[in-house]
Amino acid sequence: MNLVNPIFFSPNRVWREYTGGLLLDRFVGAVGDGDGHFPEDWLASTERADNGENSQREDEGLARVCGEGPGDGPMLVDLLAENAESLLGAEHVAKFGKSLAMQCKLVDPAVPQPVQCYPAPSGGSTEHDDGDGCEAWYILGTRRISGREPHVLVGVKEGTNAKAFSEAVKAPRIEAVESMLHRLPICPGEGYFLPPRMPYAIEGGVFMLQVRRYADDAPFCPVPMDHWTDTPDCTGLGKDDLLRKVMIHEHMLTRSDEGYCFELVGSHQTGAFALWRVEVTGRMRIKLPRPFAFVLCIAGEGLMSWAAGSRDLVAGEYFLQPYGVPWIEYVAYGHLSLLIVLPPMS
Repeated sequence: MNLVNPIFFSPNRVWREYTGGLLLDRFVGAVGDGDGHFPEDWLASTERADNGENSQREDEGLARVCGEGPGDGPMLVDLLAENAESLLGAEHVAKFGKSLAMQCKLVDPAVPQPVQCYPAPSGGSTEHDDGDGCEAWYILGTRRISGREPHVLVGVKEGTNAKAFSEAVKAPRIEAVESMLHRLPICPGEGYFLPPRMPYAIEGGVFMLQVRRYADDAPFCPVPMDHWTDTPDCTGLGKDDLLRKVMIHEHMLTRSDEGYCFELVGSHQTGAFALWRVEVTGRMRIKLPRPFAFVLCIAGEGLMSWAAGSRDLVAGEYFLQPYGVPWIEYVAYGHLSLLIVLPPMS
């Protein structure tokens, strides 16, 4: 396989206990019957889904590279096993092994998700470093379900009694815990960053790109409330203070008549990953500051060109930009919107 080309993937829908997926179907142009048990697409994934008796196939969750026909491309995990340094760069592999060290998913629940949070960093601080769990969201779409406006629950409300919150968690009294969290309305185009120990719950009707720190041998996953071994951060915040803490404020990196590049998540928030948004209105070349990237086209269409080739790109497509492709030039057919996820710094 040619490793100096962007690597595109087949759809990788994964069975989940909860239902959803309607907005995800529309986003990728799939023909679906509405919400079902495949509300997530695991993008460039090297993680096998553990669904027990509901497992759909032995390799469920593992991303497959697009081949000439359906299902005949290699698995990304197999490509990495044989070509990790060519795909990810020697410095990244030396520090993180044969892993992207990040996890990207399209998540589209139609029902409320449980309250959860990332545990405290291993050093005991509430601040984040590149060895601990955190999460970023970029909202791609929303919908009303059963008359309810799309929203998320994030952070403990100001004035909440820490002992009462802890007791409600231990009971557990789910409705009581949820009543102590802020209810934040959600709109497409917004971004959020969830640090360690920040309790949250994604409600039905919110379709997002979800980015997490990841390692094959130790996934950095949030912990559901009924499995918390210690109480999350109970520091009550007013809504304005909470939004300043978790809502992403874009920082412009480049601007020209040809387009814009914004940093949504960077080193001032975490060393675990970076997230950019790119808006192309003409011809724009993006050179990576890190050895590789994951790229998702979220709107529009255009032409992408690199040293070894070119192809059209449309909304809903995504690819791994490997170490051998340090830059890509994009030409918008009208407009083209991209999200670029960069790995931890090596």
